[in-house]
Amino acid sequence: MTGMHASRRGLLRAGVASLPIALAGCLGGGDDGGGGTATMEPGTVAVGPDGNFVFVPEEITVSTGDTITWEWGSDNHNIVVESQPDEADWPGTEGGETKVYDDGYTYEYTFEVPGTYEYYCSPHRNVGMVGTVVVEE
Repeated sequence: MTGMHASRRGLLRAGVASLPIALAGCLGGGDDGGGGTATMEPGTVAVGPDGNFVFVPEEITVSTGDTITWEWGSDNHNIVVESQPDEADWPGTEGGETKVYDDGYTYEYTFEVPGTYEYYCSPHRNVGMVGTVVVEE
Protein backbone atom coordinates (compact mmCIF):
# COMPACT_ATOMS: atom_id res chain seq x y z
CA MET A 1 0.00 0.00 0.00
CA THR A 2 2.88 2.39 0.75
CA GLY A 3 4.20 2.03 -2.80
CA MET A 4 0.83 3.04 -4.19
CA HIS A 5 0.78 6.20 -2.06
CA ALA A 6 4.30 7.07 -3.12
CA SER A 7 3.41 6.79 -6.80
CA ARG A 8 0.29 8.92 -6.32
CA ARG A 9 2.41 11.57 -4.61
CA GLY A 10 4.91 11.38 -7.43
CA LEU A 11 2.15 11.87 -9.98
CA LEU A 12 0.79 14.82 -8.01
CA ARG A 13 4.23 16.41 -7.82
CA ALA A 14 4.74 15.94 -11.55
CA GLY A 15 1.31 17.40 -12.29
CA VAL A 16 1.85 20.43 -10.07
CA ALA A 17 5.33 21.00 -11.52
CA SER A 18 3.96 21.04 -15.07
CA LEU A 19 0.99 23.29 -14.26
CA PRO A 20 2.74 26.61 -15.06
CA ILE A 21 3.77 25.27 -18.46
CA ALA A 22 0.26 24.07 -19.22
CA LEU A 23 -1.28 27.36 -18.14
CA ALA A 24 1.20 29.39 -20.16
CA GLY A 25 -0.20 27.85 -23.32
CA CYS A 26 -3.79 28.53 -22.25
CA LEU A 27 -3.28 32.15 -21.29
CA GLY A 28 -1.67 33.17 -24.55
CA GLY A 29 0.17 36.46 -24.60
CA GLY A 30 1.95 35.95 -27.91
CA ASP A 31 1.32 37.68 -31.19
CA ASP A 32 -0.02 34.60 -32.95
CA GLY A 33 -3.69 35.44 -32.39
CA GLY A 34 -3.83 33.14 -29.36
CA GLY A 35 -5.11 35.85 -27.05
CA GLY A 36 -2.14 38.20 -27.27
CA THR A 37 -2.49 41.93 -27.50
CA ALA A 38 -0.41 42.35 -30.67
CA THR A 39 -3.39 41.56 -32.93
CA MET A 40 -5.83 43.80 -31.06
CA GLU A 41 -6.76 47.28 -32.23
CA PRO A 42 -6.15 50.09 -29.70
CA GLY A 43 -9.17 50.48 -27.45
CA THR A 44 -10.32 46.91 -28.08
CA VAL A 45 -10.66 44.10 -25.54
CA ALA A 46 -11.04 40.48 -26.61
CA VAL A 47 -13.67 38.57 -24.63
CA GLY A 48 -12.90 34.86 -24.26
CA PRO A 49 -10.47 34.62 -27.21
CA ASP A 50 -9.94 31.08 -28.48
CA GLY A 51 -12.33 29.77 -25.80
CA ASN A 52 -10.09 30.98 -22.95
CA PHE A 53 -11.79 32.52 -19.90
CA VAL A 54 -9.94 35.86 -20.04
CA PHE A 55 -10.26 39.44 -21.16
CA VAL A 56 -7.29 40.50 -23.32
CA PRO A 57 -5.89 42.80 -22.22
CA GLU A 58 -6.97 42.24 -18.64
CA GLU A 59 -6.25 45.91 -17.86
CA ILE A 60 -6.59 48.75 -20.33
CA THR A 61 -5.84 52.44 -19.84
CA VAL A 62 -7.67 55.09 -21.84
CA SER A 63 -8.31 58.84 -21.66
CA THR A 64 -11.61 60.46 -20.75
CA GLY A 65 -13.89 60.46 -23.77
CA ASP A 66 -12.34 57.30 -25.27
CA THR A 67 -14.51 54.40 -26.36
CA ILE A 68 -13.59 50.78 -25.67
CA THR A 69 -14.94 47.98 -27.84
CA TRP A 70 -15.21 44.48 -26.40
CA GLU A 71 -15.25 41.74 -29.05
CA TRP A 72 -16.50 38.25 -28.16
CA GLY A 73 -14.25 35.40 -29.33
CA SER A 74 -16.33 32.60 -27.78
CA ASP A 75 -19.75 31.93 -26.28
CA ASN A 76 -21.47 32.60 -22.95
CA HIS A 77 -19.82 35.79 -21.70
CA ASN A 78 -20.98 39.11 -20.32
CA ILE A 79 -19.61 42.22 -18.64
CA VAL A 80 -20.80 42.92 -15.11
CA VAL A 81 -19.50 46.08 -13.43
CA GLU A 82 -18.08 45.38 -9.98
CA SER A 83 -16.87 48.87 -9.09
CA GLN A 84 -16.53 52.28 -10.67
CA PRO A 85 -16.05 55.93 -9.64
CA ASP A 86 -18.99 57.41 -7.71
CA GLU A 87 -19.91 59.81 -10.54
CA ALA A 88 -19.86 57.10 -13.23
CA ASP A 89 -22.82 55.14 -14.55
CA TRP A 90 -21.32 52.34 -16.65
CA PRO A 91 -24.00 49.62 -16.81
CA GLY A 92 -21.96 46.78 -18.40
CA THR A 93 -23.72 44.58 -20.93
CA GLU A 94 -27.50 44.67 -20.96
CA GLY A 95 -29.20 42.05 -18.81
CA GLY A 96 -26.82 42.08 -15.85
CA GLU A 97 -25.40 38.82 -14.49
CA THR A 98 -27.94 36.52 -16.15
CA LYS A 99 -27.73 37.57 -19.82
CA VAL A 100 -24.77 36.21 -21.82
CA TYR A 101 -23.61 36.86 -25.36
CA ASP A 102 -21.88 34.68 -27.94
CA ASP A 103 -18.99 34.70 -30.41
CA GLY A 104 -19.13 37.67 -32.77
CA TYR A 105 -20.97 39.99 -30.35
CA THR A 106 -19.49 43.44 -29.77
CA TYR A 107 -20.16 45.94 -27.00
CA GLU A 108 -18.93 49.54 -26.82
CA TYR A 109 -18.83 52.09 -24.05
CA THR A 110 -17.42 55.62 -23.91
CA PHE A 111 -15.78 56.46 -20.58
CA GLU A 112 -16.34 60.07 -19.48
CA VAL A 113 -15.42 59.88 -15.77
CA PRO A 114 -11.76 59.36 -14.78
CA GLY A 115 -10.94 56.57 -12.35
CA THR A 116 -10.71 52.80 -12.08
CA TYR A 117 -13.48 50.49 -13.27
CA GLU A 118 -13.46 46.79 -12.37
CA TYR A 119 -15.61 44.23 -14.13
CA TYR A 120 -16.05 40.49 -14.60
CA CYS A 121 -17.79 37.84 -16.68
CA SER A 122 -20.50 36.38 -14.44
CA PRO A 123 -20.35 32.74 -15.64
CA HIS A 124 -16.53 32.68 -15.47
CA ARG A 125 -15.65 34.95 -12.57
CA ASN A 126 -14.74 31.96 -10.40
CA VAL A 127 -11.96 31.03 -12.86
CA GLY A 128 -10.56 34.55 -12.92
CA MET A 129 -12.27 36.20 -15.89
CA VAL A 130 -11.97 39.76 -14.61
CA GLY A 131 -10.88 43.05 -16.12
CA THR A 132 -10.00 46.63 -15.29
CA VAL A 133 -10.39 49.89 -17.15
CA VAL A 134 -8.30 52.84 -15.99
CA VAL A 135 -9.54 56.18 -17.28
CA GLU A 136 -7.09 59.06 -17.10
CA GLU A 137 -7.76 62.76 -17.67
